[in-house]
Amino acid sequence: MKKIFTLIAVCAMALTANAQGKYAMEEGEEVAYGTQPAKDKRVENCKMYFGDKDYTETTNNFAAAAADASIEGYTAYTKGNDVNGNKAGGTVYMFIPAIDGNITVAVVLNANKAFHINEDGTDMAGYEGITVAEKYYGTYTFDVKAGSTYKVWCDGSKLGFYGFEFKEGSSAGINTVKFASENGVRYNLSGQKVAEGYKGVVIMNGRKMIQK
Repeated sequence: MKKIFTLIAVCAMALTANAQGKYAMEEGEEVAYGTQPAKDKRVENCKMYFGDKDYTETTNNFAAAAADASIEGYTAYTKGNDVNGNKAGGTVYMFIPAIDGNITVAVVLNANKAFHINEDGTDMAGYEGITVAEKYYGTYTFDVKAGSTYKVWCDGSKLGFYGFEFKEGSSAGINTVKFASENGVRYNLSGQKVAEGYKGVVIMNGRKMIQK
């Protein structure tokens, strides 16, 4: 009986592991427009494409370089394919999940550039062209449905991309934290600026640290 319960537990853990995954770009990595990352880098249960996979014209590749600011778990990013996101064949990132879940994208968003997350041709609530006052290195999390197509981009600019994480289930309770590139400025985990004497976990120059 004990062996049966152990086997069930192991199977449950395997199913949980298979229902999520993370892809992080590496310095020097290059991906052709309209294609997925290399097979050994792909996330199970969520296809991801650099660019619109249905766009047939030749466009520039996406190439990753070392990041000038890091996000936890990511060290390199692509600045896009040299075509602004609101143009055909431009810098856009596409996701097609096989099961319901949530996706967290790690991006570089330039100031005053409208950021979109689109579901099956329609902008999702809360992501209908949002903007930030200063350049941000950070993450955005959104719920996804099995079989739907999601596109992430920003208008009039090339959206930088570090990678993404896919998890099964709703994103309720997950905080989206943005990391500012402004040197020396401290933020709490809610993305609010805090004073130098603030005690607790802070984010400064894209890195988490504990102030006592």
